[in-house]
Amino acid sequence: MLTPKCMVEGPEPANIREDFQAAKRVEQYRVGKLALYFPDGLRWKYLPLDAILQIDESFRVISAGHCVPVRERRPEIDLVTKSGTFHVSLEKEESMQAVLEMIKR
Repeated sequence: MLTPKCMVEGPEPANIREDFQAAKRVEQYRVGKLALYFPDGLRWKYLPLDAILQIDESFRVISAGHCVPVRERRPEIDLVTKSGTFHVSLEKEESMQAVLEMIKR
């Protein structure tokens, strides 16, 4: 297995491969004790949890249809770090709550 790639600058956790293998899956993401993992094609990227400075609950609006416009709100989490803001786009409100609980512990 390839080692996941870090998304921010700074020291990398020592046991990142073990943390990835033990991480819980929530939709397309994985949440471990050390990091949040994002899919990147056939590989994975990660954001260390200790790099997160601020967590904001948000949403995105999906528009569809031309004759009869349909708008749907989907949950999203904005994670603010020194390197910028990372968005965790989810399908279900329950998934957002699960990710927030795992990140905040």
